[in-house]
Amino acid sequence: MANRFYTLMLVPEKTAKVRKWIIPSWVMRGSIIGFFFVAVIAAIMVLDYWYVMRRIDENKELKFENRRLRQQVQIFQNRMAAIESTMERVQTFSTRLKVITNIEDKGTLLQSLNQELPDAAANIGTQIAHADEKDPESARLKRDQVELNQRFWSLGHETLKVEQQLQDLYELLFDQRVFLLALPTRKPSIGYFTSGFGIRRSPYGGAEKMHEGLDIANHYGTPILATANGVVQFAGQKPGYGRTVVLDHGYGLETWYGHSSRLLVQAGEKIRRGQRIALMGSTGRSTGPHVHYEVRVHATPVDPLSYILED
Repeated sequence: MANRFYTLMLVPEKTAKVRKWIIPSWVMRGSIIGFFFVAVIAAIMVLDYWYVMRRIDENKELKFENRRLRQQVQIFQNRMAAIESTMERVQTFSTRLKVITNIEDKGTLLQSLNQELPDAAANIGTQIAHADEKDPESARLKRDQVELNQRFWSLGHETLKVEQQLQDLYELLFDQRVFLLALPTRKPSIGYFTSGFGIRRSPYGGAEKMHEGLDIANHYGTPILATANGVVQFAGQKPGYGRTVVLDHGYGLETWYGHSSRLLVQAGEKIRRGQRIALMGSTGRSTGPHVHYEVRVHATPVDPLSYILED
C-alpha cells in the first residue's frame, strides 16, 4: 500500500526539541515535479540567453565586416572610375590616331572582341535573389560586388580592343618610320651644286650627254654623308665613277656616291642617315674635287632634287 504521508523531521544538534512536519504524498510528488520543471525552464533560459548573446556577438562581427567591405567596395569603385576615365581617354586618342593614319581594323580579331560578353552575374544571380532578407546590407554588398565584376569584364574587353588598335597603329607607324628613314632627303655633302640632273654638255669632248645625278663641289677631303638609312651594297672602284659607294635603302631605292678620294665603309655594313661614308675627291672621270650623287629607283636614275628637303 502506497504511503499517503511523508514526515519531514528537523533534529537540532544542541537542543532536545525536534521539529517535524507531516506532508501528504501528493504534495511531495508535486514539489518534486515542480522542482524539475523549474530546473528545465531555468536551463532553457540559460541556453537561450547564451544563444542570444552569441548572435549579438556575431551581429557585431557581421556589422564590422560589412562596414569594412563597404569601405573596400567604395575604394574599388573609385579606382574603377579612374581606370574607366583613363581608358576612355586612351580610346579617344586611339580613335584619333586611327583616323589620322587611315588604318583599317583587323576583322577577325575585332569581330571576336565585339561578341557579347558573358553575364558576370549568371552564376550568382540566384544567390542574390535568395539572399537573407534579414541582412539587406549584405545583399547590397553582393550586388555591388556583381556590378564591379561586370565592370571589370567590360574593362578587360575594351582593353583588348584598344590593345589591338594600338598594335595596328604601332605596326603602321613603324613601317612608315622605316620608310621615311629610307628616303634620301638630305644633301650628301656641304658644297656648291656645279651640275644638275639632265642633258648637259660633257666636259670631255663637249657632246650632249645625260647626266644622271648631281655634282656637289668642295675642298678635297670634305666628308660625304649617307642621305638615308641603308646597307652598303658596293664600296670600291667603278669605271668612270672612281672610288664609289652604293647604298641600298630598300623599297627599290639606291644612292650612289662617286669620285671619292677615300672610302670609309665596307660592303654589307649598315649605315645610318648622316653617317660619314667617304671623303670628297676627284677619282675617275673628274675635272676637280666633288661628289657625283645619284638616286636610283628600281635601277632607274631619277632627279635627286625631288627627294632633297634641305635648302
